[in-house]
Amino acid sequence: MRRGRLLIIVAIILLAGVAAVFVFTRLMGSEGAGEDEAPIYTANIVFSAQDIARGAIIPADGVIISPFPSDYVVETMLTDINEVIGKRARMDIPRGSPITSNMITVEPGDLTSIGSDAAMAIEPGYTAISIPISRLSSVSYAVRPGDAVDILATLLMVDLDSDFQSKLPNYAGWYLLPDSVLSSGPVTTFTYSSEGELNISTGEEPVTVGRIETDESGELRYVQPSESQRPRLVSQRLVEQATVLKLGSFQLENEVRTVVAEEGGEEGVSAPSTVAPDVITLIVTHQDALVLNWAVKANVDMTLTLRSPDDVSEYETTSVTLQYLIDNYNIAVPSKLPYGLEPREDTIPDPVLPNDSGSPAPAQ
Repeated sequence: MRRGRLLIIVAIILLAGVAAVFVFTRLMGSEGAGEDEAPIYTANIVFSAQDIARGAIIPADGVIISPFPSDYVVETMLTDINEVIGKRARMDIPRGSPITSNMITVEPGDLTSIGSDAAMAIEPGYTAISIPISRLSSVSYAVRPGDAVDILATLLMVDLDSDFQSKLPNYAGWYLLPDSVLSSGPVTTFTYSSEGELNISTGEEPVTVGRIETDESGELRYVQPSESQRPRLVSQRLVEQATVLKLGSFQLENEVRTVVAEEGGEEGVSAPSTVAPDVITLIVTHQDALVLNWAVKANVDMTLTLRSPDDVSEYETTSVTLQYLIDNYNIAVPSKLPYGLEPREDTIPDPVLPNDSGSPAPAQ
């Protein structure tokens, strides 16, 4: 009996000690908070009480007023619930989200979204542009979003008449003094009569501009080109360190790929398939975007080269022409020999890749 009372007394003493420690700890904690931490003031703002679909009219039970830390309140947050009820949601609003002024509208047609994810990846001062690609011009599709690439351009250049803006040489005819006559072969002849009238007589074909040369015997002769002007090839780097934003086309909203089954079947959703991309979207400066746009419209041949992610250096490059190759790569100009190859080859054939032609690749 005495042992039971003793245990009860010990238990009461222990509980009292624990309570005293608890009260002391709370008091010390409240004093420390008053000295070291500033009180948090809150503001009442409007929150969504349920998921609200884009374009839906916001009901009275779809929003609530709730406290929010005043330090994080921005000017677009709404504090009056009546400013929200009855308006339309301009975007999908998840449950528990603060309602801001750009999320609601009174106009049914003003239901724009918050923008694309692609635009979020573009830093200020840059812009994105798409250019066409092929397997050979895109490092065999090795490039991926985030890669850095350079863009090489190859052009064919010809000489033009600056006034006519036409390819040289020009068509030309003989210009004669008044009442004079030209007795040579079939050419276009312009003559003026003594009255100042222009007379034009045309031969078989107008001749192109040529030049007077002296042959081996010392006789003068009129020389014309045997063919039209040959374009001159030049290659140079066009853009340096462009960032790849997307390889291929962006998927459109609500885009569903369908496939039509064979005769007697039904149309359904197709399985994922690999489609070779034909465009690439690059992040470049605004000036480089203009350059690329001009190059696409001018049908300039462009090729991508892939850079190391650690390579941020800028490199000077020199335009490459036939003369540059001969001068710098020890290319010999072929001699004119009394023999040649048969059959005759006037062009270098384009490479034919097995996967492009549809034929199977050879076994390794």
